[in-house]
Amino acid sequence: MSQAAVTQGKGCARWFVREGRLRSGWRVALYLVVARLFELLATLALGLVLGLVIGLILSQQGATPDEIGSRVLAYFQNVYDNPPLILSFLAERLVVILGVVWLFRRFLDKRSLRSLGFELTRGWWQEFLRGFAYSTLGWAVIFALSLTFGAATIVGLEWSSGNWGAVAGGLGYGLLLNILVGFAEETDARGYVLQNLAEGIRFWPAVLISSLYFGLLHLLNPGAGLTSTVGIFFAGVLLALGYYATGRLWFSIGMHAAWNFAEGPIFGFLVSGLDMGGLFELRIIGPDWLMGGGFGPEAGALAVTVEVVMIIGLFLWARKRQLTNGK
Repeated sequence: MSQAAVTQGKGCARWFVREGRLRSGWRVALYLVVARLFELLATLALGLVLGLVIGLILSQQGATPDEIGSRVLAYFQNVYDNPPLILSFLAERLVVILGVVWLFRRFLDKRSLRSLGFELTRGWWQEFLRGFAYSTLGWAVIFALSLTFGAATIVGLEWSSGNWGAVAGGLGYGLLLNILVGFAEETDARGYVLQNLAEGIRFWPAVLISSLYFGLLHLLNPGAGLTSTVGIFFAGVLLALGYYATGRLWFSIGMHAAWNFAEGPIFGFLVSGLDMGGLFELRIIGPDWLMGGGFGPEAGALAVTVEVVMIIGLFLWARKRQLTNGK
């Protein structure tokens, strides 16, 4: 087959090539394999380097090989209770995702990384803050409703000890952690996956598929199951609407960061099965179908209902913006 036929996507090649590029569905499939593989390899490499460094330090302190092995193992087993370690792995994950996305944009998509929605033109930080505020408001409503209807009760306050330095440090750590998570997952799901799928199957079907992918990504979290996948699916739709409304990812990144930050470090709920602490110590009284059980409220009917209202509100705002701008 001639080069021209391949470029134009003729014959068998038309199933794989269109307008001189690999078709969007194949690009997404290949990206998912490569991105997950590189994430795994980078995590193993970082863990190996950190383990060697810790082992070297312990050996210089006179620890025996058995002591070194047990202490290194204990260090990694308590990853969620170790802020420097978890931040290191999250930063590594963000770098890997950005790197893989850049490579795919450069050599397969033949587009720029910035064109995914990373333009730093006027107002980008305002979009981030608006998204942040929108999610925070949503979780304030969920928190208020759960208390009002007796689905949760406050049993403690983080600031009651008077240790304001610890409170501020915990909030700062939670904020940084969730910005890293939000940036990485929005680059992945609403950046590469959604936008490439939209090239081949149009925007709204791509929203549904990318949101299902987003829900499935969380199946390995504690307490995950069918209801959590449904809840995270709706969260994916909400986050996709942030991109739909603005044409950039900053609103969605802000929403994503605040979604987790408000849910856990502020209001004290489980975040996708993970305990991130919180300003409020809560006892969940409501049934699992309402409050999500071991996964947290994202898997419950209360949060999903609020998500649906937020989706409708964001869609209406997006349409108003587009009509105002003549789109």
